[in-house]
Amino acid sequence: MNELRSLADLDRALATPNGKIVLYKHSTQCGICDGALEEIQEFLKSNDGAGAFYYLDLLAHRDVSNAIAQRLGVKHESPQAIVLDGGKVAAVLNHRAIRVPALEKALKS
Repeated sequence: MNELRSLADLDRALATPNGKIVLYKHSTQCGICDGALEEIQEFLKSNDGAGAFYYLDLLAHRDVSNAIAQRLGVKHESPQAIVLDGGKVAAVLNHRAIRVPALEKALKS
């Protein structure tokens, strides 16, 4: 999973012209986020090549989190997995909705 640490990292992620990417917003102080991250890691183990995943520690990089909400028009929540297809929002999974089956459905081609 790639890490988003700056606005430049976000710009590079959003510049992906084709394919699906996932922006995952994580709070290191939230137990629900820990469960969501485990689900994403489990998904990645069995779905190699399903898309590029980007991890954001939103407490350390609040500016990047705010930029995601503003640029994509997606209200901030955490945990949050935003699925982009060709640069457009295709799905948004929040809180306990971040599960392997939901990720599989959101990332199907």
